[in-house]
Formats: sequence, C-alpha cells, structure tokens
Amino acid sequence: MTPVSPSRTAISRRRLLALAGCLGVPAIPGSLKAAEGLDCCNFTCDVAVIGGGAAGLAAAIAAHEAGARVLVIEKMPMVGGNSLLACEAMLYADDPKDARSAAERGEIMKERKAFLSQVLARGKTGHEDLGRILIEGSPDAVKWLQSLGCNLSERTEGFGFEHIWELRPANRVPLGVEVMRHLLYRAEQHNIPVLTRMRATELERGAMGEGLFIHAESADGRIVLVEARDVVLATGGFAGSLEAVSRLCPKAPVLMTTNAASATGDGLRLANDLGAKILDLDSVVMQPTTLPLSGEIIPMALRREGAILVNADGKRFVNELAEPEVISQAMLEQPGASAWLLIDRSSATARALRDDLLSPVYFHSDDSILELSATIDADFSTLATTLDCCRRTRCLHDCGFERPRASASFTMKPFYSIKVRPAYHGTPGGIAVDAASRVEARNGGFIPRLYAAGETTGGLWGRERFDNLGLSGAIVFGRIAGANAARNALAESAQAGAAPAIQAG
Repeated sequence: MTPVSPSRTAISRRRLLALAGCLGVPAIPGSLKAAEGLDCCNFTCDVAVIGGGAAGLAAAIAAHEAGARVLVIEKMPMVGGNSLLACEAMLYADDPKDARSAAERGEIMKERKAFLSQVLARGKTGHEDLGRILIEGSPDAVKWLQSLGCNLSERTEGFGFEHIWELRPANRVPLGVEVMRHLLYRAEQHNIPVLTRMRATELERGAMGEGLFIHAESADGRIVLVEARDVVLATGGFAGSLEAVSRLCPKAPVLMTTNAASATGDGLRLANDLGAKILDLDSVVMQPTTLPLSGEIIPMALRREGAILVNADGKRFVNELAEPEVISQAMLEQPGASAWLLIDRSSATARALRDDLLSPVYFHSDDSILELSATIDADFSTLATTLDCCRRTRCLHDCGFERPRASASFTMKPFYSIKVRPAYHGTPGGIAVDAASRVEARNGGFIPRLYAAGETTGGLWGRERFDNLGLSGAIVFGRIAGANAARNALAESAQAGAAPAIQAG
C-alpha cells in the first residue's frame, strides 16, 4: 500500500508518542503521549479501528495478534464508551467440549438451542446465524478475557438454564471497568497506538479500491487522514443522543439515557454514506430501573433478590422480573412515569447499595411501614396491604402480578426504598453484517474492506436486546471483525510485498 505521506520510513514508537502531541491527544498510560513541535497528521496502517470500547479494543487486539499493523481512533478523551458503564453481568453458555459425558454434551446443546430460540423470540427480527455464533462463541470469549486477567469468577445461573451462566467480578469492581482495564492493558502490551479525542468525520474508498481513507478531526480542530487497508467500525449505538433517538424513533417517549456521551451513532453515518445496509433503526431499548436525575442503573440483581415495584399509590403494577421493555412501559403508564423499588434488609445487593448510594435523595431506609409510606408519599393502608401480600404469598401467587422468583417477605428491618424511572439503554438496530462481520451493502453484496462489531451493528438482536448479552456480543464479534480484517489486509499486503510498520507523514 502506498502510504499517505511521501515518506516510507517506518515510524518508531517514540515518534508515534510525539505525534499524539501535534494532534492534541492527551496521554493514556503507555499509549500516545503529548509532545510539541511536530506537524504531522497523516497515518497509514493495515487495520484501523474506529471506536475504543470493548468491541473496538477486542478487534484491535485480534488484528494485532494476527500480524496486522493496527491503529485505534477514539473521539472521547478516554477509551471505554458504553462498555465501561456495564454494571450487570456477562452472559455465556457452557462449552460442550468441557462436558464430562456425552449426556452432558447433549444437554448443553439442547439448552443452547432453547436459549437461542428465546433470544430470537425476544428480538423478533434477529438473524439466527448471528445469534448462534454469539452463543457458541461466548465460552471462548470468556476464556479469552480470563486469560487477560479479568476477574469473572462470580457465577450464577442465567434465566432458569443449567448451562447458561451470568458472570460478574468477585472483587466488587464493576463489570465494565474490569473488562475494559484488561483490554486496555493488553493493547498497551502490544503497543497498539490509540488516538483519543479524534472524531472520524468521513470514510471514503481509495480511487483504485486499494484501501479506505478515514478523515478525522482532533479536539483542537486539526484535520487528520488515516489510510487503512481495512477498517473496523465499533463506535456503538446512538442512545446517548436524545436528538438521534427522537429523530430515528419518533414514537419513543422522552427519557433520560444510561449511555455514555459517545453513543451518537457515528459509525451508522459513516457506513450509510458508503452504501451500507441498515436494520431496525427505529428501535430503542429501555432500562426500567434508573435513578431519576443521573440515569445510573439500579441492578436487576435487586429485583431478583426480592425487590418489588410500587406506584405512587403503594400498589404493585407489574411482574418485576418481566422483560425490561414490559416493565418500562408499565412504569411509563404510572403517575409521574416512575415507581418506587422496595426491599428489606435480606438483600445483599440492597446492603451494598446502601453503602454506595449514601445520599438520602436516592436511597431511603425506614424502620416501619408507617415511616416507609411517609417516605414514598403513599397511602399507609394500601402499602400495608401490598406488603402483607408479599409476606403471605411472596408474590408467587394471588398477588395480581405473579413472578417466577419469590419476593422479599418484608419482615427484616429496615425497609429500603429507591425512586426509579425508565431510561434509554441501547439501540439494537444498526449496520447489517454477516457471520464474518463484513458490512453488507444496500444493493447486495458487501462493502469491500469494511467490518463492524458491537452496538453499531444490527441483526444480531433484532428489535430487542436480550439481557446481559451486550458485552458478550461486543467481545465475540469484535474479535471476529479484527481477525478477518487483518487476514484480508495481510493477504493483500503479501501480494504487494512486505509492508513497513505504521507510518505517519
């Protein structure tokens, strides 16, 4: 590949560290650090990854380990994106190769098939092949993360299956932080350059089809040009932009968002301009239990441990373990479009939240039902009747809104209450890709040299995303995209002769 710059001299890491300074990029440990006096803003590489979340860094690492020269472009001051905010769990299926008997292998395969059916039924328009790849690839993704040092040792059964699991760090570090710090550390070990505060504004084909050109702009207004043999789009969805949600999902209510500010659909725009096929853009996923002012997520674990939702009258109005979209819609129909999450001291998650959410604005503690009714401004008699039903039936029967797991008995004081409301959580639609993460074209076939992974893609989930599969999908398809982009780039590089290291000019 002909480099963007006239110079064909391989650039050293010291030079790359200095170049970050001319682009106004702040330092991140072991990556591109600031320096002054340089005026070079053109780069060339085998694989360029746009987006520094879990999918982007997984793609960059996979591409590098396949032998490609890799460059990551991230518009925010730090890597992570929405992946950094993941706080629930990472879902995966057991690997039949690890089974102890033929009978166990058969049971694992049976559960995988049943679980895939649930994922497809939930999403309605999801692609079966992509869903199967996700489920089959999830154990390798987990093993790979653990090989990087990720603490994913806390394991609980997922959704009633014996071979589908939810993983969490056992060290009380949030899941997203645990995963992202180890992905970043591996990228640092590989000396993969990461250009932060660098927004990709345009993606164009080379005149002779020899590569893709990324036009980018640094935070201080400098224009940057990156020439890459192949590009991986991993910029996330658009639920962080309320303007984009209102424009693309006109029937959606006006809500806050749980997303990072980076989730504005940049990859969708770049791919669309090249003629990519886009799926289900009018769909947005809601998270039912978030704090009203900050959008911080109150984890589902609280509801699984027995928390109930009551409205302003002190009445239950929904099965608290139903699908997030069902709960969210039911909450939006309540007075104030909000609800109170109630639990007693029996919940370990509630006790942990008590320590984390010290502000009485968010987390309340009362020693009697009378005090609790005053806190949530509900009728005492109505609330007492609701909690008495929980004591007698644990909400498994005869409570109007049954639930598959028992509620708290509300006999262990104090009683905790948190006011919650729905917020936008993700966008399951996006760029259409195939099993190799190649981007599909609107007029058929594929867009040469272009791959995509993570929430910027569509088709994997359909119109609704299954709980706790987002991070799994980012890792599985990020690695697929990076490896395939590198394979394609290196095959062409071999035909053109040996290529130098990442160059800048």
